[in-house]
Amino acid sequence: MSALPDDLALEPRRAPWPILLVEDNDGDADLITDLLAEGGTVPPRPVLRAARLDEAVRALQQQRMSAILLDLRLPDGEGIDCVKAVRAQARDTPIVVLTGMEDDQLALSCMTAGAQDYLSKQDVRPRSLLRAIDYAIVRAREGRERMRSQALRLRSAELELENKRILEVSRQKGRVLANMSHELRTPLNAIIGFSQLLTDGAAGPDSPAVQRYGGHILASGRHLLALINDILDMARIEAGGIDLHPEATPVAELAREVVDVVAGSFTDKAMTVRMEIDDGLGSVWTDPLRLRQVLYNYLSNAWKFTPANGEIVVRGRRTGAHGFRVEVCDTGLGIAAEHLPRLFTEFTQLPSEERRRYRGTGLGLALSKRIVEAQGGSVGVMSSPGNGSTFFAELPDPGVPLVSAP
Repeated sequence: MSALPDDLALEPRRAPWPILLVEDNDGDADLITDLLAEGGTVPPRPVLRAARLDEAVRALQQQRMSAILLDLRLPDGEGIDCVKAVRAQARDTPIVVLTGMEDDQLALSCMTAGAQDYLSKQDVRPRSLLRAIDYAIVRAREGRERMRSQALRLRSAELELENKRILEVSRQKGRVLANMSHELRTPLNAIIGFSQLLTDGAAGPDSPAVQRYGGHILASGRHLLALINDILDMARIEAGGIDLHPEATPVAELAREVVDVVAGSFTDKAMTVRMEIDDGLGSVWTDPLRLRQVLYNYLSNAWKFTPANGEIVVRGRRTGAHGFRVEVCDTGLGIAAEHLPRLFTEFTQLPSEERRRYRGTGLGLALSKRIVEAQGGSVGVMSSPGNGSTFFAELPDPGVPLVSAP
């Protein structure tokens, strides 16, 4: 066996901690202590003896050791269990098994359990014993260094992933903020433009154009208000709270109102909209404003991304005695599986030629998720390319007496 490098061989001899000798036989204990003394180390290695396994565990609890010489036949333990018990208490301390049991399989099991070396008492000599201890200390230190290096690599990889995520979020926010600027300016420009036409007298008081201009102003004002509300709601949630005002809410009536609003807002293409609200759903105890907000976001998305003459279905049903589910199904573009996890993330807009026609803030679905989760519910989506999408929200109904839907 080759000699240790000077720096590695000398370092253990500077350690102030004793060697723990776990040996129940007095004669063997004296022999091993004498062998260590004959090794000629300067300063001499102090030796602390434990005759039982529980004594060894207590000693390790009270004091750090430079190494452990461990017999495998003790009054209160035998074989691999001795190694496991000592290793569990002294995770970083090197263990040299010193036993009269010559068994290759047992030696391999001991090394697997955490021992650094396995020596036979019959073959041990002063120099070989000290060398085994030195090498055990070095191997234990190298093992600790490898574990630290591995932990640092893992932490570095985690930080790199986190940095990439932060950069991606920042990039997405920058892009969406640019889109948001466009989204806010578009209705505002319409309001200013049509108001200017009315102010300049471009149409007489009784002209049909006046009503048309007023309709454009009203629609643009509502659009602008919805955008601002989304931004403010998200900021309020980020700040740690959202106002909820639950009351008995007839789901079918509320869904019909949302359908009428969306149908009046999107007039660029024909669309069939059906409602399938179970008769047993009736009224639920929830915040009607927030439920309307979630349904509006789901339904407006479905309308945007469903081709002309497509179909949208709004469904509602109970989920047990204290919950209900609403969902919006469409026959639109569908979404690839790899994009589904990103759908409810702030400032996220999926790449698509069709989707680029409808620029937005990327807050609608994220806001819906926050609103539903704030009430103890959950959201989700089922979709595949070419097969449309189904967005759903499951919400609790805390058991207030139901009111039949009108």
